[in-house]
Amino acid sequence: MESSQQDNAPCHKAQIVLEWFEEHTDEFHLMSWPSNLLDLNPMEHIWDVTEWQLRAQTPPCPNISTLCDRCLDIWYNPSPVMYQKLVASMPR
Repeated sequence: MESSQQDNAPCHKAQIVLEWFEEHTDEFHLMSWPSNLLDLNPMEHIWDVTEWQLRAQTPPCPNISTLCDRCLDIWYNPSPVMYQKLVASMPR
């Protein structure tokens, strides 16, 4: 059995989504998620860092191919400082 954890985003609370999970209860366990829980998912922060690093590069990307290459370079070569900051940003 798979587990699924959702935040309280409107798209996760849509009737069609809730009905789908109800129809597949034997395949998934839907974990509860308090509405006031802090966002502990570092992915949003990683995307922020990626965007910041992209915007800091000069000259700007002249085309989509260069943009993709730069995104992949940032994604596959994160700095250790970034990881340290992500860990430090989590509430204890």
